[in-house]
Formats: sequence, C-alpha cells, structure tokens
Amino acid sequence: MKLRTLLRTNWLATFRLNYKACGWGAVVRMPIKVYGPLKLSLRGRIVLPEGSPRNTLVINSEHEDYTAVSGRTELNIMGTWGVGGFLRIGPDSCIAIEKGARLETGAGTYLGRDTQIHCYHRISIGQGVFAGETYICDSTIHQIISAGRTKPMSGEVIIGDGTYLGFRTILLKGTVIPPRSVVGSGAVCISDYSRHGTEKLFICGNPAAVKATDVTAKL
Repeated sequence: MKLRTLLRTNWLATFRLNYKACGWGAVVRMPIKVYGPLKLSLRGRIVLPEGSPRNTLVINSEHEDYTAVSGRTELNIMGTWGVGGFLRIGPDSCIAIEKGARLETGAGTYLGRDTQIHCYHRISIGQGVFAGETYICDSTIHQIISAGRTKPMSGEVIIGDGTYLGFRTILLKGTVIPPRSVVGSGAVCISDYSRHGTEKLFICGNPAAVKATDVTAKL
C-alpha cells in the first residue's frame, strides 16, 4: 500500500463502517474505504454483497483527486443502504437515508463530487451510472396541496443501468430514467420518462423533457 494512500485514509471511519456493515471479518478485509474528512451518523444498515472484496465502496474516491477537497462528505444513515457492488463517491458529497427508507446503488457506479442524495422512501440507482454534482430527493419534505387535493410527499426515484447524469442535474420524487439514457446538465427531472421509451433517451431542460429517443444515434 502506497504511503500517500495510508496518509489519506480516514482509518477511524473506515474501521467503523466496515464493522457496522459486516462485522470483524470486514475490518480485516476492508470492503469499505474512506479517504479524507467524513461526518458520520450510522444508526441504520449498510448492506454489502457477501464476501465483497477490498475497496468495494470508496468514499471521497481518488478518481476525483485532481481537485482539492473543500469540505467533508456527510453520511446520515438511519434506514438501509444496499450496495450492489463497486461504488465510488466523490468528495464533499452528502447521503442521507431516513428511518424506514432504502437506497440501492448498483455495481460500477460513480457519484461525482458534491452529489447529494436525500432518501425518505426509496431511491434506486442502477449499475454503471455516472453522476456529477447531482441532487436526488424522493420527497417534497413538506405537504403540497393543489386544487384542493393533498399530494403525496414521497415517491420513488429510479435510475436505470448505464445512465449518464450531467453536471448539476436534479431528480425529484416520481422520476424514472430508463437504462442507458443521458440527462443533460442542469436538467430538473420530475416525472416518469419510461413512457417515451425503454432505454437510450436524451432528457434535458427545466422541467426536463425527452428530446431524442435513441441517444446513441442522435447525439
């Protein structure tokens, strides 16, 4: 192990997260690795695949080491976080999972720096997803009444496999992004886009709309 890696590792947070997730065996194997500062509140569960290898989940990931960390990543886990495989989370991010809620992240996914995920019900992020400075929230947090009718506060957010979420995208409750789609930078997604196609959509705008139905052919 390189000296630089040893010095950057937040050993206390690394040991604590591994023990909470998988017990003493994980403390030796270290499937979870934390670099740099971390604000941690862990009253829920982090569920890893059985026998996960070293560095399955990396927080403050080195893949964004080209810029200085300006703050600290925050984890507030009161519900359940199901980690499906290799996951990298960039610095200065925030993941909050409320009691009774579930966040699912697929293997091979990269969540870039300044990513914020606020899970009050259920958020599912597929395999091979890339996100940069993305904000995801599955609740309005407060009650909304429209035309005399009270709207539900929470709704699932589902992001399909292989999706690319551009810089500073926002995904709110009820959003469904089909697999292998591209969401343009600055898009605000508020609905189920799968009705426009089962995959490869190009989605952009505020509020976001489908601009192409075969992203590989038209971009």
